Amino acid sequence: GWYAVVRLPRVKTEDQWVIELLERQGALIHPGYFYDFEEEAFAVVSLLPPAPVFQDGITGLVTLLK
Repeated sequence: GWYAVVRLPRVKTEDQWVIELLERQGALIHPGYFYDFEEEAFAVVSLLPPAPVFQDGITGLVTLLK
């Protein structure tokens, strides 16, 4: 697949970011440690969903980051 890596603020663990995004915005991202990143906090997002689905997920992530 095609993926993008997003650097997240290190104020939470990757698991906390993933769970909060899913619970608050209904969007799913993968924590960086799934891909053997040695540092926190990274997220990996798929670039394969249809454009409207991808846009909703990224908008949810940006909203959560504010």
